[in-house]
Amino acid sequence: MTRAEPVTVEAREALKAIADDLAFLARLHDRELDRDTLDRLATAPPASWFSLSLASEEARVGFELLTGFLADYDARPDGRQALVEALAADYADLYLTFGKRLSPTESFWLTEDHIERQEPMFEVRRWYHHHGLSARDWRKRPDDHLVHQLEFAAHLLVEADPIQVKDAGRFLDRHLLRWSKSFLGGMARQAATPFYAGLGLVTEAALEAVRTVLEEITGEPRTLADQLPENRGNEAAEAAFLPGQAPNW
Repeated sequence: MTRAEPVTVEAREALKAIADDLAFLARLHDRELDRDTLDRLATAPPASWFSLSLASEEARVGFELLTGFLADYDARPDGRQALVEALAADYADLYLTFGKRLSPTESFWLTEDHIERQEPMFEVRRWYHHHGLSARDWRKRPDDHLVHQLEFAAHLLVEADPIQVKDAGRFLDRHLLRWSKSFLGGMARQAATPFYAGLGLVTEAALEAVRTVLEEITGEPRTLADQLPENRGNEAAEAAFLPGQAPNW
């Protein structure tokens, strides 16, 4: 696809749907889930939440974990608040307190000393500024946070502009896909609830699927970024996910 070549109508619709998928994932990772949100999620099978067809083993296991948690939630009206509270505690450990020795930020994974708000964050910030965007209050949530990066990728795809679509693929290669599997794989292995274990697996499967679609639409192959620094500080996150080793409720 050249600079002036438009995206086909079919591809445009697919990209808009993918942008919705990424925005939805960003919402699930953004904050603790309340009962109203869980009530809505429980009304439909997790695989139906997305326009993407996620058929990998990673996605299959992730959907099973999500389905099992939501079935338990739906079957226990008197115990739902306890499940909400368990999710909130798990969210805090995974995203806020470093309780699992995981971080949802790129700088942690791409710097040898695992420090936040380092050069990877400023590189991501330059991407945002190039497209006229900025992160909300970077002191509370740095620019290279998973949620911001998911929202940015969605923004690049929603209008199906040819240049922005190419930029989305390049951004994934140079940033989000370089570290997401370490964090999301760590979630899958260490989350205390099946919901967040499943969400980690499904999110990584979705990112891989998005990148494949972008390759097909743009004709531009993936670029291989440098490997992560050695001794990333979390052996569980480094290990490949093995079906059957996910946490149980």
